[in-house]
Amino acid sequence: MKVCISVDMDNYAEYSRLVDPSGDAAGPSFYDAVPRFLDLFDQFGLKATFFMVGRDGDRAEHRRRLRDIVERGHEVGNHSYTHPYNFRQLDRAQREREIVEAEKVIADSTGSVPVGFRTPSGDVDLETLGMLAERGYEYDSSVFPTPFMWAFMLYGKLFVRESNYQLGEWSAIFAPPRPYIPSADRLHRERTPGDGAPSIVEIPHSVVPGLRIPFYNTLLRLMGRRAFDLCIRAYGSPAVLSVIMHLIDLVDLRGTSLGRAIESAPGLGIPFERREEFARHMMGSVAARGEPATLREIACEHRRLAGVS
Repeated sequence: MKVCISVDMDNYAEYSRLVDPSGDAAGPSFYDAVPRFLDLFDQFGLKATFFMVGRDGDRAEHRRRLRDIVERGHEVGNHSYTHPYNFRQLDRAQREREIVEAEKVIADSTGSVPVGFRTPSGDVDLETLGMLAERGYEYDSSVFPTPFMWAFMLYGKLFVRESNYQLGEWSAIFAPPRPYIPSADRLHRERTPGDGAPSIVEIPHSVVPGLRIPFYNTLLRLMGRRAFDLCIRAYGSPAVLSVIMHLIDLVDLRGTSLGRAIESAPGLGIPFERREEFARHMMGSVAARGEPATLREIACEHRRLAGVS
């Protein structure tokens, strides 16, 4: 089994927009968490894919962190330029700008053009996949094939202040829980020979068979370590285990208005030490499941098996 952890690099501003729009205009750089992630990945022998928000490239220290990621054997993917929470509602030109501008920043920072994309909040559709394929992207990793994320979003709506917050097409909950090439007319259906779909691989977030509990760090941490251990044992041995994390998982928010806003959300205001402890336990469990890989490596393997050049 190939195992990969992906890290969404949403920054202080993105979370403030959601839960603390009247709070501090700026806070600690979430990129300070990158060395913590890299050290843990080294400790457990993991490979990861980090999805960058392009506008963070305005700061030289952020670009240096991206180079560190690549130099230590990981991948940097595209997470849009401004992280709009309603990606599907943007017109084609706006979406193209979001993809292209972030792509330029990542290429300038790392020396390599990204080949993987993740929409903010998983708000992806077939038109976006077609645009990515036209630009030579090899994969997207946005689909949540689970109803749990919709329930989690409804919970979050009690605290979220961002009116445009979306979570993609509801039919995605029926998508295959493994890498696949979507059909030309249904995001959640696998392509059949001759249907003319773009040859871009979708790598959905892994879910527990049957229950379809997603391997989404925030949710699993909320459920508790014992529940996570049950989920990892119940996962079995599919070809791929893909787990999603965020930079905020290893950011110390003590003394910030955002930290206080998150603390007011029941179940989410977890101290930094406990978040770090859970991340360490989770990574160790994931590493023990199989061979480490980036999402690009997983996509390349799927394309090879599918006979896609």
